[in-house]
Amino acid sequence: MKKGIMIIGHGSRYSYNKWIMEEQKRRLEERGFDNIYIGFNETTYPLVNDALCEMASEGIDYVVAVPFFVASGLHITRDIPGKLGIPPGASGGCADVNGMKIEIKYEQPFGNDPALADILSERIDELSGGKGKRSIMVVGHGSRLPHNKDTVTFQAEKLREKGYADVHCAFNEFDEPRVEDVFDELVSNGSDEVIVLPLFISLGAHLKHDIPGKIRLEDGMSEDTFVLDGRSITVRYAEPIGSDPRLTDIIAEKIRRREQA
Repeated sequence: MKKGIMIIGHGSRYSYNKWIMEEQKRRLEERGFDNIYIGFNETTYPLVNDALCEMASEGIDYVVAVPFFVASGLHITRDIPGKLGIPPGASGGCADVNGMKIEIKYEQPFGNDPALADILSERIDELSGGKGKRSIMVVGHGSRLPHNKDTVTFQAEKLREKGYADVHCAFNEFDEPRVEDVFDELVSNGSDEVIVLPLFISLGAHLKHDIPGKIRLEDGMSEDTFVLDGRSITVRYAEPIGSDPRLTDIIAEKIRRREQA
């Protein structure tokens, strides 16, 4: 049996997502893993099914597929399994790839891992100005399925358990409360500083263009101060989480667990 690893990204018309995936691959190789491939669900190449064909052509017949996603959703439960040749919602199966049988072990996203709260906590401490009333927004993409909202809510609660006060959830689309509604409410309720933590893997259209306007930032800005009714309110917008090396540790643990099973 020849084993291989596929880390799966969402894909984007921007280059950031691909760079993040390549960085995670490099770090896994530094940790001693080999036969690592990258596949994308959409937009970016190679696509998952193309990467799987390449693995089959190189004799790999056992694949641990790890989606580098924050939360589950239709891509995780429906789209990617289909491209891996396993049933929707399955945790694995046997795929037929150009006549070759490949055993697939399919992992889940990492959104409920405690390391995420540690990453977000450090972002808060780095960004905080330390003056006035501070509010924190944990921002998710949103989904027609409940998983993204559950993940964002879970991480917000972990921050409260760490002692951070005034932590709120917000979503860019599909779910409520919406980013702009939460932000306006915090400002109206007297926040002097709003720290916005996007629970996203990498920069893309949502983080670069959609969300900034909803929190009174121009595209490309990570911080600004505006005046409302004589009050100065500072907005601090964190980077996405995908490049953090602790996420590589999460992937590595998932792979080791599958290899030991």
